[in-house]
Amino acid sequence: MGLRLLTDRVRRSRRQNAEHRLCGLMRSRRLRRFQFRRHYTVGPFIVDFICVEEALIVELMSDQHAMGQKTDAQRKLFLQSLGFRVLRLWDSEVLSDPRAVLAKLLEGIEGRLN
Repeated sequence: MGLRLLTDRVRRSRRQNAEHRLCGLMRSRRLRRFQFRRHYTVGPFIVDFICVEEALIVELMSDQHAMGQKTDAQRKLFLQSLGFRVLRLWDSEVLSDPRAVLAKLLEGIEGRLN
């Protein structure tokens, strides 16, 4: 198995774990009454999580996002132009400090994030 293939497999696995953990945080009623949807289409994009009633989009970022900062910025501007607030969380943050992530999600819902 090539190193590239193995690296991609590890990244995909890490991503799925972070996404699964975040989904669990959102499902466990820790976010009051707010409902988040997973893999929702907004314009030409598929966002990781969205709370439609609060116009909040939650995007997970891996180390691969550091390479595509320009396209991420354009994506964020587009989503904001539609009235959404965008909260970006690192995969590693979700896996290592779920309490802090939960606090950020609640701040995002309450509209304190820009």
